[in-house]
Amino acid sequence: MNGAGQSRVVGLLGVGFDHEDEHIRITRADNYQVLMGSHASHKKRQEMCSKIDKMIRSSGRLLSDYTPEEFMELVGKLY
Repeated sequence: MNGAGQSRVVGLLGVGFDHEDEHIRITRADNYQVLMGSHASHKKRQEMCSKIDKMIRSSGRLLSDYTPEEFMELVGKLY
């Protein structure tokens, strides 16, 4: 599936900049990381990444099998 020289998606990164309570929040999973943010925004990013991850896993493909265009099409189905 991976052609030489083709761009592929290797991971998801969610970053929140609204962490006024100075609490450091980090969530790591196989295909994504969520960093910082307020409790609410961190949870929201975590849920978004988890939904995308579940959709990828249910497709029977790996995240790295997706081109950026295919990935954006997949995310567009969710949001």
